[in-house]
Amino acid sequence: MVKIAYIGAGSLQFGPIIVQDILMSSILCEKGLEIHLMDIEINHLDHVIKHGEYVNQKLNRKAKIIATTNRDEAIKNANFVICALEKDRNVYWSQDFHIPRKYGFKQVYGENGGVGSLFHALRNIKVIMDLARTMEKLCPDAMLLNFSNPEHKICEAVTRLTSIKAVGLCHGVLWVEINCLNY
Repeated sequence: MVKIAYIGAGSLQFGPIIVQDILMSSILCEKGLEIHLMDIEINHLDHVIKHGEYVNQKLNRKAKIIATTNRDEAIKNANFVICALEKDRNVYWSQDFHIPRKYGFKQVYGENGGVGSLFHALRNIKVIMDLARTMEKLCPDAMLLNFSNPEHKICEAVTRLTSIKAVGLCHGVLWVEINCLNY
């Protein structure tokens, strides 16, 4: 049995797509699969569960999809922990972009580079380090698959300051490549 905990699964943009990607993997599904969807708001998971159950049925998978607001319950004994969380993303992201610009710092986005990225990193690293430290206790052998930005700074913090193995992933790169090819 493979257990995947998806922290921050309620995202309208990434939630359903990441669950679909998981279910498309025959290797993950062949020995049994549990996907634990976690978000701080249970109703944010409704659309993800609905899409996950649809894909599960269409692909004839036997995965068990579980929704929870309890992070520790979701990650306990997990093989993989997916992290795609962001608190009040648009409010803070806007500040990360506009405040440095106001003081003459030019940057494309404040999400992954430039001065704004530092503040973005400091906000997210605190929350994700707490997740990684809890993983050390509840699922010490699990791999952290991080989609939260700035992914490289978060992964560096996790791998330097905990025993958790972490990989940074970006779903947006593939989305951009596919959409550019369609034009």
